[in-house]
Amino acid sequence: MARPNKEATRRKATEQALLKALSENKTYAQYYLDQVSEYMGFYDNLVVINAELKKIKRLNDDNNSKFIELTKEKRQITKEMRAIITFLGLSGENLEDNSDDL
Repeated sequence: MARPNKEATRRKATEQALLKALSENKTYAQYYLDQVSEYMGFYDNLVVINAELKKIKRLNDDNNSKFIELTKEKRQITKEMRAIITFLGLSGENLEDNSDDL
């Protein structure tokens, strides 16, 4: 079986860190787990947006309207992700990852 790529490994580690932090906070309600799923959906969107932004940057065309639109979308998504983290009562301290690969 093929080894998962670096991005898939990061995604899994991120989701596990969120779930572990919820568990440590003794937060088990389905609504909170749904919020983690929502967060991971935003995470996936950011991966796509970042890839598109890199393509545009390689073309040295950062004045292009698509670049501006994607940058605005990225800002909005990260704002939503921070709101979810805050709502879940999590912080960087309880989301530490011991993985050297990340």
